[in-house]
Amino acid sequence: MKRDHVIVCGAGSTGTYIIEELVKARVPVVAIDLQEHELESIAARFPDADFSLIAGDATDDEVLARAELPTARGVVAALENTKDNLYIVVAARTSGSKARIVARTGELTHVEKLRRAGADAIITPTYIGSMRLVSELLRPSIVRFMDDMLRDDRVYRMDEVTLTTGSQLVGRPLHDIFDHHGMNVLAVQHAGEVAWHYNPDPALALTAGTILIVLGSVDQVAKLRAVA
Repeated sequence: MKRDHVIVCGAGSTGTYIIEELVKARVPVVAIDLQEHELESIAARFPDADFSLIAGDATDDEVLARAELPTARGVVAALENTKDNLYIVVAARTSGSKARIVARTGELTHVEKLRRAGADAIITPTYIGSMRLVSELLRPSIVRFMDDMLRDDRVYRMDEVTLTTGSQLVGRPLHDIFDHHGMNVLAVQHAGEVAWHYNPDPALALTAGTILIVLGSVDQVAKLRAVA
């Protein structure tokens, strides 16, 4: 049985980029698409990845069941049709799964409907593209930095790690993360708080439930999660 994987519904142009990024981040993936050759093409590029493919309709309950929804950590509804993505959101949320659900829609007017259906996050490619155009105009160096980081073979990423009650880091100063794991902590959010603390004090004592936003390699993040 697969566990802690991400189910990607749709392996078109958007879904392919999603799958590639998950594979680079070493996240197990189960991809669903009607076009089996698309899935096989992706799998051929990443022969050593934890990647499973299911040729079928992601809006079919039996197909979703084959993706082992109950044990998934996340579901991405990346089909072209918003109604299909809405069905996937409802099916995933009503299945009892605790997976984080992210859905795609082409219209901002559909965002609230997907949210009410149970999506944790809704992405509108047109809106995101517009924000990218503005960023290219106003802050091109930052955009270039983020793009270069994503293309870097060493796979450095900004990621998030949540400290559990039994973590050996609880009670330790924040600078231990840099001293022992070589990562910079860009921001922290304490349990029960909404606000983020940017450029936190290195002497800050770590507490259970704190979310850390870190910049590091995939290996560094994995090692930090192991003790978090």
